[in-house]
Amino acid sequence: MRDPFYAHLIFQIEHLICAADREAGEKGLILKDSQVQSALTKAKGLAGGKTPKFAEATEADRVLLSLIDSIHHAPAALREQSTAADGSQVEKPLRIADWIIAIEAVIDSVKTRRSTIPGSRDYLDFVRKFVAQALGQK
Repeated sequence: MRDPFYAHLIFQIEHLICAADREAGEKGLILKDSQVQSALTKAKGLAGGKTPKFAEATEADRVLLSLIDSIHHAPAALREQSTAADGSQVEKPLRIADWIIAIEAVIDSVKTRRSTIPGSRDYLDFVRKFVAQALGQK
C-alpha cells in the first residue's frame, strides 16, 4: 500500500510480527506463515468486536497469542495527526476501521508471499529482511 498513513500502520504490524518471530526463535520454536496468517485473522476479528477462540496448549500457541494481543492493543498507543482549520496540529485516537484495513493489507501480503509448501516461512523471511532494512539493520 503506497498511502503513507497506511504504510506506517502496516509497518507497525510487521514490526510486531518480527518481534514474535524473534521471541519464538529464542525459545527454539519456528513459526510458520500459516500460523502468522491465522494470528492476523484472529487479531482482525478482535479489532472488529468478535471473540475468536485461542489455543494456549503449546509454547508456540502462547507466542502467537502474545502477537494477537500486541496487534489488538497497538492502536491504543497510535495517534492520527491532522491539521485543524487554524493550522494547528491535532491528534486523535486511531480509528479501528483504519487499523483493520492495515491488518487486512498484511494478511494479503502473507497470502501473496507464502508458499504452498506446508511449513513455509517465505513471508516471515521476507518481512524480517524488509523490517531490518527499513530500520537500517543488517
